[in-house]
Amino acid sequence: MRWRALPPSLDSNGRRFVGQLRLLKDRSGLSLVSLQTKTPFSGSSWERYLNGKVLPPEAAVEALARIAGEDAGPLLELRDAAERTWNTASDAGAMAGSDPAHDAPDSEVPRIRVVALSAAAGGLLLSAVVSVLLVMDAQHPKAGGRQGTAATVGKYTCTYTRRDDLVFAGNSAAMSHRVMLNSTGPDAAEVQCLLLRHKLSPGDIDGYFGPHTEAQVKRLQRQDHVPTDGVVGEQTWALLRHVE
Repeated sequence: MRWRALPPSLDSNGRRFVGQLRLLKDRSGLSLVSLQTKTPFSGSSWERYLNGKVLPPEAAVEALARIAGEDAGPLLELRDAAERTWNTASDAGAMAGSDPAHDAPDSEVPRIRVVALSAAAGGLLLSAVVSVLLVMDAQHPKAGGRQGTAATVGKYTCTYTRRDDLVFAGNSAAMSHRVMLNSTGPDAAEVQCLLLRHKLSPGDIDGYFGPHTEAQVKRLQRQDHVPTDGVVGEQTWALLRHVE
């Protein structure tokens, strides 16, 4: 397949990442239509990902690696590097001429797109503001005390405290209990609050360890070079509770 030239706005990190995506796509021998059939993402979404118009989500990267029979870890590390320097103006230009719903799995395309987009934009803005406030509070506890300010995001409350050089968010004191995809309850909420403190965005603090929370756990694991399995066990709890 003859590939189009990549957008000039992409820097070296973006070009290296998209180049590897193209290499895996060529190696798989699949067309865009075939990729649509074998993954939750549409052919038009894959066209944008593979031509550097839109940064693909982690789920799309993992799906392509699986199809090509490759380890997704190195490719996800390239994606992390590309994400830090991805030209958001390029993203905005690409999105302006396309349907934003195509970047979600086809099964999740909203029926009332204008309303869904407005709600999503408002939710993302609120989540970003609360995340920044929670992270600032956790990293800068009040003078003379060991407890930060409580904040409620979703169903649970994140109340950061420090004990024996460890951080707790007020939902669970777990240190080794395994929490993983589809886990629910206080342990999952504790993981979500601690991810916020590490400047990661697990979504609502609702006590549900869904795919988004799992993706952020994997990101933390990659950053700290521990096995990237998305499961919070003893080693990952230590990372989450570590006082920076």
